Amino acid sequence: MRIAAKTKTPFHSEQQLDRLHLISVFVAVVDTQGFAGAARKLRLSPPAVTRAINELETSLGARLLTRTTRVVRVTDVGASYAEQCRRILADLSEADESVSGVHGVPRGRLTITAPVVFGAMHVTPIVTEYLQRYPEVTASCWFLDRVVNMLEEGVDVGVRIGVLPDSSLQAVRVGNMRLVICGSPEYLERHGVPQTPEDLDKHVIIAAGA
Repeated sequence: MRIAAKTKTPFHSEQQLDRLHLISVFVAVVDTQGFAGAARKLRLSPPAVTRAINELETSLGARLLTRTTRVVRVTDVGASYAEQCRRILADLSEADESVSGVHGVPRGRLTITAPVVFGAMHVTPIVTEYLQRYPEVTASCWFLDRVVNMLEEGVDVGVRIGVLPDSSLQAVRVGNMRLVICGSPEYLERHGVPQTPEDLDKHVIIAAGA
């Protein structure tokens, strides 16, 4: 039973694709008022067009076209069917265009998180330029000095500084940062210059940031 179900689905899909091809050929024949014109329009051979129409009429059990040696005329049933087929093809074309438009031009809301200082200095200019380039996008920037749970809080992009834990999210390295320790000459004269990282425990840290 499982094998039968698996082999039936691709066959059904192929039938749907074949039917779409057949109605496209039929509409082309009606629009060009002939098999030769449809063959040129679709870049098919005339016999291929003839086979498609014969197959479509056989599957429907109806005569769609009346052929003579000189003229191809659409029957009343064929004319009605052609109008319905045009709507189907137009709806499909519109659906394709809408999907292409969605992927072609960014639109919607984008939520970004980053550390406070780094976000203000480096992320804000990038987001500003992005919004100017894509005016149909709106952005919300969360500059926080805490790790935001992107899945739970609905964040699209997160900038992280440091070693990332294992995660199901996709991460891309965009650069490296060099950490430095700064102190005023007066402070270092009073408290001494730290020689090792452990020496920092004995010093007063005013602020730490990216």
